[in-house]
Amino acid sequence: MKIRNKITTLFTLLTALALLLLSIFIYFFTGQYIDNDFLHRLEVRAGIAAQAKFDEGEMNIAVYNQIRDTHLQRLPQEREYFFQLPLDNRHDSLLSNLPASFIQQIKRNKKANYHHDDTWYVGIHYPHKGQDNIVLLSAENETGQHVLKNVQKNLLLGILFIVLVVYIAGLLLSREIVQPLSRIIYNAQKITATNLHMRLPPTPSKDEIAELNDTFNDMLDRLETAFETQSNFVSKASHELRTPLTAIMGEAELALIRERSVQEYQASLAVIQQQAGHLQQLTTSLLELAQVSFDGQQSFMTEVRLDELLLETKRLLDFSDPGNQVHLDFSALPVNSDILCIQANQLLLKQALANIIQNASKYSHGKEVQVSIYDSPEAIHIQVTDHGIGITAEDLPHIFEPFFRGSNTALFKGYGIGLPLAQKIIRMHQGQLRFTSQAGKGTTVEILFPITEKAQG
Repeated sequence: MKIRNKITTLFTLLTALALLLLSIFIYFFTGQYIDNDFLHRLEVRAGIAAQAKFDEGEMNIAVYNQIRDTHLQRLPQEREYFFQLPLDNRHDSLLSNLPASFIQQIKRNKKANYHHDDTWYVGIHYPHKGQDNIVLLSAENETGQHVLKNVQKNLLLGILFIVLVVYIAGLLLSREIVQPLSRIIYNAQKITATNLHMRLPPTPSKDEIAELNDTFNDMLDRLETAFETQSNFVSKASHELRTPLTAIMGEAELALIRERSVQEYQASLAVIQQQAGHLQQLTTSLLELAQVSFDGQQSFMTEVRLDELLLETKRLLDFSDPGNQVHLDFSALPVNSDILCIQANQLLLKQALANIIQNASKYSHGKEVQVSIYDSPEAIHIQVTDHGIGITAEDLPHIFEPFFRGSNTALFKGYGIGLPLAQKIIRMHQGQLRFTSQAGKGTTVEILFPITEKAQG
């Protein structure tokens, strides 16, 4: 069911329910009022009948009958009954349909009423000349029932009429409400992968529809950026992969053109081996980046101590680059060692730390690189500080783009994949990566991991 029909249906049902409850309230209290008014009329007639019967004899009865016939409309099935107390057996047939409690209530409260089927009974206790009497008056409230039926009919007709009006108004109102959504849907359907530059036209209002419109445009901005980034990534990856392949194929073709000496063949094979090594490193980096991008959240997690992970990273770096000047500083370790423990994929996180520390060592020309770890109230900090070539202000915003290399890194080997890979791994662990750098003076990298609730406790 469309939103427009849902709004109309719910609006109509709520209105119908409210009207139904109001109608039941009106019907119930109208019935109560009609019954009470009819009982009052019966009590008045019973009192008049008692006075005419017992006070002044036959003359008053004639006057009462004349007044009743002239001024009082006789009630349907109206009957008068007079009894002396105590009751005797002569009245058994008359009182057999009345409950004994009704008579007892008349004696106790001086008056009472009783309703059976369509007939109302009113009884009053009327003492006269030392004799206790009971006067009963019975009648049917046909007028009241007719009025109540008219009220019921009018209420039902009123409900149907108002519900119809509300339904029509609901259709018009829901159309007005949903129309901006329909415009958004119509404009959004025209946007495809080939025209992601298009945006939804702004809305003049400042309501939730405008927020939805702006949110959709923001999403299109992110999608367009993602598409452009992906396109640039594919283009750069193709170029980077094509370069060693071209060198390998060219060297092989040159070697096969004519007969060569053993030394020349060995030289060609050395070039091919070198380019194949570059190709292997590049493809391995690309596969690692793709794995973290798509499967990183599903990687196996375990509890890891960050200081121990730094020691393992340093041993790995000493094996691959024995002459490095990387120094670990554990002087500011927190007193509570539990703070150093986080849930992490040990292999991936070690690779991210290794990438960052190796970059600091590589771009420092053999100068000292300081790696320290300390805590703050909210996070564990790992800080890597070098005194190398630094990063220019123009290059700093682009360092996490795959295949991007700074303008001052031409003399250093690399593919521009290490930092993007490290950033994705650290984000996967809910961490943050911050860079501050100045060209020619060095770079400081700060890695922050949130302290777990368990460690805080």
